Amino acid sequence: MKTLVASFASEARLVKALPGLRPLGVVETYTPQALEDDRSSILPLVVLVAGLVGAVCGFGMQVYANMIGYPIDIGGRPEFSWPAFVPIAFEIGVLSAVLAGFVGFLVVNRLPRLYDPVDEASLMRGATRDRWCVSIRTEELDRAHTLLRELAADNVEELPA
Repeated sequence: MKTLVASFASEARLVKALPGLRPLGVVETYTPQALEDDRSSILPLVVLVAGLVGAVCGFGMQVYANMIGYPIDIGGRPEFSWPAFVPIAFEIGVLSAVLAGFVGFLVVNRLPRLYDPVDEASLMRGATRDRWCVSIRTEELDRAHTLLRELAADNVEELPA
């Protein structure tokens, strides 16, 4: 699989080119500021589910411990004293959500990635200041070059495999 790096003069031209480039293969953008993207992430759903599952498991763990595993009569309090279980269940839910968010962020963004051959491209030197760059990993080099010419890319650089 070969990698092409292309730069565009403005954000508008890059955003206009992205829908045409996505069918070619893996497309990643490198820009001075974040692009507005209409695709949604699964990460908020993962965090919500992890938080709810963590809270339910924390509550269940306390119910099991106080009613089945180690029942103790303390001051005549009933074994199922649910108001005492709520703070710990909440804390375990928050901890689960935070851990799922952290790990999910790393997975969704394919991190940590300590080296990427795209970093060696000369076009990438300006990507954090004034260049709107895109990298395309594809098997269809001729089609990608043609499409980038049609989309008015300023510069195109092909990286060695």
